[in-house]
Amino acid sequence: MKAALICLCALVTTLSTVCAQTFEGGLSLGVAATQVDGDGHGGFDKAGPIAGIWVERVTSTKLYLRSEIRYIQKGSYAKNEIDGITTNFYRLRLHYVEVPLLVGYRFRNGASPFIGLSGGYLAKVKEENEVGEFPAEDTRQFRKAEFAFLAGFDYQYNNRWIFGAVFSYSILPIRPHTGNISYRLNQGQYNQALELIVRYKL
Repeated sequence: MKAALICLCALVTTLSTVCAQTFEGGLSLGVAATQVDGDGHGGFDKAGPIAGIWVERVTSTKLYLRSEIRYIQKGSYAKNEIDGITTNFYRLRLHYVEVPLLVGYRFRNGASPFIGLSGGYLAKVKEENEVGEFPAEDTRQFRKAEFAFLAGFDYQYNNRWIFGAVFSYSILPIRPHTGNISYRLNQGQYNQALELIVRYKL
């Protein structure tokens, strides 16, 4: 967590000192629809907020490099009801601080595809079902570090506003299956996220 705070201070300093030169930067807000692949609950039913600060360097060839530090809530959600009575309920909230590193290409019409990798730190976990919150010994199985692949698309609406969509998937499992069962490449549970992002350029 200390490392994330140091990165945040560095990004704020960068924004205030070099944005007027070869760098650009700003703020980002969004929402993520997430699920955990391998937990038995299908569908991107868990919504979570996204907030961050980013810096970007554009080269003469229209390629750009972007780094960001952000908060994102991932997880999983499922609920079944019969005659208004909840028969099955599950919710998992995973609070991450992430640092994505992206490379993209900006076309003249403002369209911009990109790919990248992200490293995340799991700051807090809350897992619950219809009985109540899971005990701490059950949530300790989550790995504190997450590494994910990202791919997305931005559209620069004007000089200040950029709208984007991102898909991300964990490269390594965020926790093992029950009983540490694995099969070939399926080593455990993995985060998936579909993100809608609004960026404001300072």
